[in-house]
Amino acid sequence: MKKLSLKFIALAPALLAYTFATVGATAVAQTPHTIIAQQQSFTCGPNLLTFVVRPLDNRQGTGVRCVKVGEGTPGNSRLPRLAWYGEGNWGGATYRHLGHAFYRSRELVGSASDFKENIHNNFDQNLTVQLASGSWANPNEIRVTGAWNESWIRVNKANYKPLPRPTSCGGFFDEYKVSDLEGDRVGRGIRCVLKVGQKNTTWFGNGWWIKAHNTYSHVGTRAFNGYGAGDICDKPFGPVCNNFGWGSLKLTDVAPNGFDVTGAWSEKWRS
Repeated sequence: MKKLSLKFIALAPALLAYTFATVGATAVAQTPHTIIAQQQSFTCGPNLLTFVVRPLDNRQGTGVRCVKVGEGTPGNSRLPRLAWYGEGNWGGATYRHLGHAFYRSRELVGSASDFKENIHNNFDQNLTVQLASGSWANPNEIRVTGAWNESWIRVNKANYKPLPRPTSCGGFFDEYKVSDLEGDRVGRGIRCVLKVGQKNTTWFGNGWWIKAHNTYSHVGTRAFNGYGAGDICDKPFGPVCNNFGWGSLKLTDVAPNGFDVTGAWSEKWRS
């Protein structure tokens, strides 16, 4: 974000063993199939990769990244190689953002937008994303330079206290209110859709269905045969913890004010 910064983040003890359910294309959207125990240290859960953030300069702060590895390949500039939700603080100023990165030839170029926090910036195709360790199918370290200057280190758990759940997106996103497409389920939520990079490709969503305590948060993005999404499962994001595979979601543009989402979900997004 701004050139502010980061203390070394102490890593928490190894991740406790859990059993998680994966929801297929016929599942009802974001219902509480799987509830996980809430822990003091933070993890994005089994459906997204958890990273802590280390500055490559002299900034002070803490932060985490919840990363979904996508299906983008060199020569395909329409699909993201990765999408992520990030939050933390630099120099005591809070931030949260959503980002994605696409190949430009063989280079990954990233874009990200901040939610409305103390730090509030927009980054349109001015982030260079590089694999420092591991493979893109199983990354251990990712470096982001250009407008940012940071390293993401993969962990099982981070010694990190998350910000409260966001209740709005801010001006850098297309923001939609969500309701049941058929009008049968009780619930509400928001969808924050990125405009930078590739518009209408990646979103962050949260809310609840059926019962107010069955909250969910997720990161969704596009793949070859449709869209997929993974829940962030730790508090205050969870506790609903599901995964929706590539192609299990279809977004139909309902001009001029939103989308109908079908497949594994049955949702109406409207501005």
